[in-house]
Amino acid sequence: MGFSNSVGVTVARLARVVVFILVIALFQLTANSPSFAVDDGWWQRAPSYVDLTTEIAATDSVGTSAEDAHEALFAESRYPSAGTCGTCHPKHYKEWGVSQHSYSQLSPVYLSLNNKINQLANGSNGDFCVRCHNQVGANLGEDTFKSNLERHPTSREGITCVVCHRINKNYNKASGRLALIEGGLTEPVFGPTGNKEMARVLENTHEYKVVTDPKEAGRQVHKKVSLFENISNPMFCGGCHDVTLFNGFRLEEAFSEYRTSPAAAEGITCQDCHMGKVQGVNSGYERGPAAVVGGVPTMERKLTNHFFAGPDYSVIHPGIFPHNAEAQQLATLAEWLQFDVDAGWGTDKFEDTVTEQTKFPERWESIDDRYDAREILEYQFERLEWAAEKRLEVLRKGYVLGDIVTQKSDKGGIAFKVQVKNGTTGHNVPTGFTGERLVWLEVTVTDATGKVVFRSGHRDPNGDLLDGHSSYVHAGKMDLDPYLLSLQSYFVTQNGRGGEIEHVIPIPYPVISLPRVLPSPLSLVFTGEPPTERNHKRGIEPLGERWGNYEVKAEQLVGKWPYKATVKLIQQPAPVNLLIAMQDVGFDYGLTPKQAGDALVAGAQTLWEREVKFDIRSSGEKASIDRPNHLDVGDLNGQGSDLAETLLQELNDQ
Repeated sequence: MGFSNSVGVTVARLARVVVFILVIALFQLTANSPSFAVDDGWWQRAPSYVDLTTEIAATDSVGTSAEDAHEALFAESRYPSAGTCGTCHPKHYKEWGVSQHSYSQLSPVYLSLNNKINQLANGSNGDFCVRCHNQVGANLGEDTFKSNLERHPTSREGITCVVCHRINKNYNKASGRLALIEGGLTEPVFGPTGNKEMARVLENTHEYKVVTDPKEAGRQVHKKVSLFENISNPMFCGGCHDVTLFNGFRLEEAFSEYRTSPAAAEGITCQDCHMGKVQGVNSGYERGPAAVVGGVPTMERKLTNHFFAGPDYSVIHPGIFPHNAEAQQLATLAEWLQFDVDAGWGTDKFEDTVTEQTKFPERWESIDDRYDAREILEYQFERLEWAAEKRLEVLRKGYVLGDIVTQKSDKGGIAFKVQVKNGTTGHNVPTGFTGERLVWLEVTVTDATGKVVFRSGHRDPNGDLLDGHSSYVHAGKMDLDPYLLSLQSYFVTQNGRGGEIEHVIPIPYPVISLPRVLPSPLSLVFTGEPPTERNHKRGIEPLGERWGNYEVKAEQLVGKWPYKATVKLIQQPAPVNLLIAMQDVGFDYGLTPKQAGDALVAGAQTLWEREVKFDIRSSGEKASIDRPNHLDVGDLNGQGSDLAETLLQELNDQ
């Protein structure tokens, strides 16, 4: 099983040639895209957008034949890329380009999981996962096993602009099976405000210098913005964020959780919390121009944030993600994979050591190209750092480390419990694909000299928690962690002979010879679950709580009092054992399982950290020390510098 090279080409050659000529003419007319103001910091710095003919030519993995180029341009005429949209919507493009949505198809973990599920289910899962992660690729008919190095640029953009703004029907909970309206850049798009501002722009063509006919000279824009109110409705999000398989298995239930939540009762929408000023809370919206056309901004309006912070982070080469039109213009994805970031290519320190004997791939033989690449990568690193901060922002809203209560503290032992709370009112935490979301407590107790006497929530050498899916626990080389508090859900499937067993990947194993994902032969009206598999959810409901209980026995207290417990609440998007379970299908970009696993572990974030001391007479006390990792003024989200300084001083005093 691997990533197939095959692509179905169904368009007649003559038709492709005609379309090619028309589209080339179209893009030549729009090649002189406007430049935007440059300011300090990546967020204020707009990228240099390239026209799509350049982008397409630069993004094929090895080289592009004339036929491939024609086909790519034909595909663009059906589904414009985000890079094209970014010319007039720079703010939206910058937010989206480093978002969870834009990573949905590029993720090697997702790609391999999709391939593995199809392998285990004998292909019966088909393009089910693709329909949410990559609607454009699904509608283009791309092979589900196809590497991203070989996909069309718009396809590998995942949840790109046209995925939301080329839908004109209320599909409701359709598990991502959505038909996208086809058409080039000038064709209508669908949005929450209608055509009023677009009509004004078209009435002032002398100011904006725009055209709606691809054959005319000028800056091409949409003919119309059709009103589609459902795009502001939580049900619109539910199309992909409630996932029910063919056999009735409820894989994801984020929207269902929201429908019964306090937030829904108050009229707070998904968009209010995830597209507002602050990630994860109902914080209102920014205002400003929705577009900048030829350097001229449109009228001020409500602006939605298109970053969509979440638990995932990139484990792939920074030349590939975040999306960056300038990076795409400089090199293909395959060429970026050849650029050795860690060796320091393109830095003075490295380049001063280069001799005539130093060998480089052909694409990177030029020192100027290496310096140009490094400049782009430094910009990418800034974007990734910003994204990590925003990810921490939204996760801290959802996961709260509550009380630490000392139940016993004497020579007979130490007993205490730790509270973890859901800080949101909108859905469970974790939510979505809860079978792979890792959120857990790491607890370490040390004596007065710093010697560790108790641990829970630590990892095996692979980077896995010591639960039943740890390879080391399974092999008997390490003990199961009896105190582990993990919010990861487990997939439970039925054996062919009865009974249930946990699986890392939710594939049922019935008595028939071939496991398949097929419609259930039984009614699911009363059970709500298929008879072969279920999701054992272990998350926390809105405003709910869970307690972890810990005990240090008397025989472990051989050191010097007082003892100290350090408690960390940690998040990681997926466990290493998931990678182990699907390593036989391989990983895109030539990643090894170890490289992918190491990247996952390295990116894990400590959301909160707290400490509590135990002495002989501390029973019944609560911990009062709350230490978020890397706490600074910015962590308080606008509550004021004075308050931040006071809190920091209190923490230091403690």
